[in-house]
Amino acid sequence: MALYKKIIPEIYVDSVKDIPYKSLKVQGIKALLFDLDNTLIDYEQTKLDTDTSNFLIELEKDFLVIIISNSYEKRVYGAVGNQFSHISFAKKPLKFGFKKALKKLMLEPKEVAIIGDQLMTDIFGGNRMGFYPILVNPIKQKTDKLPTRINRIIEKFFIRKVKRNDPNKYDEVLKKYAEKY
Repeated sequence: MALYKKIIPEIYVDSVKDIPYKSLKVQGIKALLFDLDNTLIDYEQTKLDTDTSNFLIELEKDFLVIIISNSYEKRVYGAVGNQFSHISFAKKPLKFGFKKALKKLMLEPKEVAIIGDQLMTDIFGGNRMGFYPILVNPIKQKTDKLPTRINRIIEKFFIRKVKRNDPNKYDEVLKKYAEKY
């Protein structure tokens, strides 16, 4: 499979609150892996706000929820504490952190959705694992750290490849994202 195809999400929505969770459940999704930085909180925040925490608690009625982040344990634990299961220093898009999540979940990859704001880490890694990848807008892109800013430059190259080689898929899921960023 061409590399550019691995950065294509199944769906793209504005935020984690816009995801059609009931539809995911009907599709057989049993677990949700959420990226932390710029998906649930921006890089300037140190903790999940009450609204986001309550939202995730509500989701736990229907899904297993794990926060999966490339950030170090101090940052991730500081943000979620003992409230949610988490994996820090996940090394996305490598399979390392995703395999840890699957081991915790004891599920098949097709039963897991990965939700994140980056094509080069969350979506690429999720597709490599066979997860259901969902792209959301970054909460506050101007707070991105240097590695993320570099990834966003690289993703533009791959978005152009999708547009050129698979215009229908581009129009379906990436066009609105590409126009924003």
